[in-house]
Amino acid sequence: RCTSSSSNNNNNNNGIVSDLEYVQFHPTSLFLPNEARFLLTEALRGEGAILRDLDGRAFAKDYHPNGELAPRDIVARAVFMESQKSTDHGGRHNAYLDITHRDSKWLKDRFPTIQAHLSSRDAPMDFTKERIPVIPAAHYTCGGVTTDLNGCVVGESGRGDGAGWYRNLYAAGEAARTGLHGGNRLASTSLLEGLVYGASVGEMVAGVVAGDGAGDDDAALEGREKVMETMHRARHSIEHRLVMEQHRPPSESGLNGHRGGSGAGAADERTSREATDVLAHLKSLMWDNVGVVRTPSKLGLAVSELTAIRDEADRLWADSDGAAGWEVAALRDAAHSGLAVADAALANRVSGGAHYVVLDEGEERDGSASIKSRGESKEQDSDDDEDDLVAVRA
Repeated sequence: RCTSSSSNNNNNNNGIVSDLEYVQFHPTSLFLPNEARFLLTEALRGEGAILRDLDGRAFAKDYHPNGELAPRDIVARAVFMESQKSTDHGGRHNAYLDITHRDSKWLKDRFPTIQAHLSSRDAPMDFTKERIPVIPAAHYTCGGVTTDLNGCVVGESGRGDGAGWYRNLYAAGEAARTGLHGGNRLASTSLLEGLVYGASVGEMVAGVVAGDGAGDDDAALEGREKVMETMHRARHSIEHRLVMEQHRPPSESGLNGHRGGSGAGAADERTSREATDVLAHLKSLMWDNVGVVRTPSKLGLAVSELTAIRDEADRLWADSDGAAGWEVAALRDAAHSGLAVADAALANRVSGGAHYVVLDEGEERDGSASIKSRGESKEQDSDDDEDDLVAVRA
């Protein structure tokens, strides 16, 4: 899976990532202030759930003839646009998912994960009897580490082995950009992508290490020995770090605690609090300026602010001499990844699928950029483990 750490680390290695602007948003996550987002499977809409505003009006068909069953990126924009109208309702949220017209027992049996989550809250909710507030949530990156059909990492011209790919470097799963998704990802497609490319990478690595019968010459043998040596060094380094962390007193531990001495501990606590505050600002910055609907001016603002945040995060990390808390590491990775996404989005003025750009007024008037097809996908899919298929309404 591609986290900010994996995309950030690879972004720092010779620019081997691509299509980072195509970040897919799940259309309907549970929207409750100060609570983590919980994804409400798209199968709910397949089973008849209706998107309504605060007044109870169904709004999905305002944005697409297929309404709730429109492509994922369109539904996400519809929910986002309606949520922006909250100021017209005294600040009250304006986008809800309503499936109260279906049988209550059947719904609880059909969606046990949702039922369990909502009923376990301090203030329980019943999705069979009340409308549920929803908001899009960043969910999946279609871009990532660029690979070929074998899962080999592809580099820029003049890098790698000279043929355009990196020797003995592979990627698979969400971390990889195979090109299979285009600008829109379908859940079942990403599962198949992980299986196919994961197996391909395994076969490639096994072939390099074990040989395939044709690699008995000295060069092939030397290559296999280098791979084995690298694997052994990496394993030793990881095991050594784990042993050191396990035997280090909490007052001296790195990512698991603080450095020795009360003064150092207090300083680390201040650094962690600072990193947490900056990370919260970074998240708001990304949502407001690099979110579901983007404009060049907001993207430019985001790039400027994210550059400053990245520099500050790097400073905090460098000052810690590798002993910073996880908050600093999280901020560093998020800052580098966020900036990479914003940079990629700013460079691409053409809307397509998960990357939706509304040109600023001056650009539209001057005709200095154009928006092509919105890149609608032809299918609708669900990515909830409890759902194999999305039931399509009759």
